Amino acid sequence: MSNTGTSALALEPLNFSLATERRWWVLHTRPRCEKKMDAWFDSKGLDHYLPTRPKKRSYPGKTVTFQHPLFPCYTFGSFSLFDRNAVYGSGHAAAVLEVVDQALLIRELHQVRLALESGLETKNCPYLTVGKRARVTNGKLRGFEGIVLRGNHKTRIILSVEMLQRSVSVEIDPAWLEPLG
Repeated sequence: MSNTGTSALALEPLNFSLATERRWWVLHTRPRCEKKMDAWFDSKGLDHYLPTRPKKRSYPGKTVTFQHPLFPCYTFGSFSLFDRNAVYGSGHAAAVLEVVDQALLIRELHQVRLALESGLETKNCPYLTVGKRARVTNGKLRGFEGIVLRGNHKTRIILSVEMLQRSVSVEIDPAWLEPLG
């Protein structure tokens, strides 16, 4: 058998674009390392997002407000497949989770960011898979979709990040909700 022919593999140009293009990843951080991971991304010049909310703590003689991660032990970063080892090497990432539906994650994180910036009370809540979906028709959250929750004479809409199976709830006027489906 002669080895003078060229294999089909040798003729195919290697495609490194998938390994070098940046995409969003979910990072499961080591406990209490969300802000350290965020600072690491800053130091490397990589895009990242750590949703935080203000949290008040009372100490004798004073009350302090600090930014608390909305999703404990999770943050989000945009980097290439080649950068994954460096992310693990930071010492702050326990796992790097691939995001299959980039557009869905970006849309959900955008809703969470706008809800946090709205000034409305935002707090963690359980991720719900049952309940009625609704769309907000008025106010700062107009166009958002989520699950309606009622309790303590208040109506809230649940905004979810499916990749994390985590949710946040925002108090809303029930007149501003339109049922879906």
